Amino acid sequence: MLGAQLGAARAAQPWLDKLGEPDREKFTQLVGTVDGWTADRADKIKADLKAFVDAHPDFVPARVEATRAEWMRVASGMGIALSSKSFFIVFEELERLDPSYPPAYVYAARTYIYSGYPAGARKQLDKALALDAANPWVDLTWSLMFERLDHRQDALTWAKTAMPKTAGNTKAMVGAILAITNLQGVTSHDAAIALADQILALEPDTDKLAEVIDGCLSGYSYQPGLLDALTDIKQALSNALWYEIARLDLTIGYMYNNGVRPQYRPDYAASAIVILDKIGNDPQLAEKIWGTRFDLALSLGDVAAMTKLLDEAGLKGYDVTSIGYHEAQLLFAQGRYVDVMNLYRRRNLPEDTLLALAYDWGGDRNVADRIYLRDLEVNATSGPANATYAGLRLFRFRDIDGAIKYGEKAYSLFPSGWSRSLVTTAWLVKSSDYLKANKTKEAKEAFARARQIGIDRNSLQSFCSNLCNDISLPLSEFQ
Repeated sequence: MLGAQLGAARAAQPWLDKLGEPDREKFTQLVGTVDGWTADRADKIKADLKAFVDAHPDFVPARVEATRAEWMRVASGMGIALSSKSFFIVFEELERLDPSYPPAYVYAARTYIYSGYPAGARKQLDKALALDAANPWVDLTWSLMFERLDHRQDALTWAKTAMPKTAGNTKAMVGAILAITNLQGVTSHDAAIALADQILALEPDTDKLAEVIDGCLSGYSYQPGLLDALTDIKQALSNALWYEIARLDLTIGYMYNNGVRPQYRPDYAASAIVILDKIGNDPQLAEKIWGTRFDLALSLGDVAAMTKLLDEAGLKGYDVTSIGYHEAQLLFAQGRYVDVMNLYRRRNLPEDTLLALAYDWGGDRNVADRIYLRDLEVNATSGPANATYAGLRLFRFRDIDGAIKYGEKAYSLFPSGWSRSLVTTAWLVKSSDYLKANKTKEAKEAFARARQIGIDRNSLQSFCSNLCNDISLPLSEFQ
């Protein structure tokens, strides 16, 4: 959720002194709803904030939060990069009206970061740090800025600085853990144990710990060391923690996706099912367990089981957005790509990579391209996200330079077999194009880069799809 990503911790809250006790609690609740912002709740959140602002016109923090909610609403439609350019001025004007609300500076800094103006972000973060040095989101926003600048060691330092400040703040702790592991701060088993020990020391409560693990698994994108650290957390197990262990089993046992169907190692899937059965009908976990059982049914392509689970969710009144998303997965698994697109429009679901995949497989691939690019605005340093977009450019558009640009970035961030095959294929196709144009020197240079990354003929033959004929030319010419 974009709201959680843009949220700011609020340890000390002197600005609340400007409100009476009932209104303080109401404002705190409103901030929480903005932190959990989703597109389907946008209108209600906007109305609630407007009512509060109208009732307290001189309370600037409420206007700041209303602006944040509006920023997220606009970003959900036009993307985070373009929308951010319209909002840093608004946040700065509100800062002038009341300079005492630290989250305003964090939000403004992030608008500058997403807009590509790090100098503006630095000024905002200096002010935020001076006002609220104990706020982990200040440090995490410094980390984000340096990560976008490709100063990864500086980014890691700030993420590690944030970690001790996250005690009692599960969202910030999740953000710090994901940042540390994404920046390759956990490169050994000893480092994983140390991070696990730190997590336990900061959050000994089992239910809160389960929330932390849940957030980390939800944000998992092959960050090195993350699963090791989560596995090394040793604590008395509540049902909530048992559930997260089941999810951890599935995450570790994940192999690849067949369309939208995740494929798991059978032993890990079986272990997860045993745990889910052991938990039983815990009412506090029922909806989460339902989602995981749906995921397992999806992995098997079990249409009957998925249909039954969707009917059950409707009867039990589960979250309508979640139901809609799972229904879209079922439709996709059945090859009903146009129905997926229609469902998103009918339910007003936010555009995401599932919708992009539906357009990729059965619709206008230019729409898929736009959605993937929007995703990259937020996840610019995600190896898998860059690899996904590189694959689209390579296989669907035959945009070799675009595939190389995003593929090389993906490989530098996430040097997996998939990203290696992707960027190697792109360079081989480029070499082939040069050969066809009688540019032997350039063809050799492109082939040399492919060989430097690694040429595995068997892997490439199973990967090259509609480009197999292209890559065969340089392979025979230069091998």
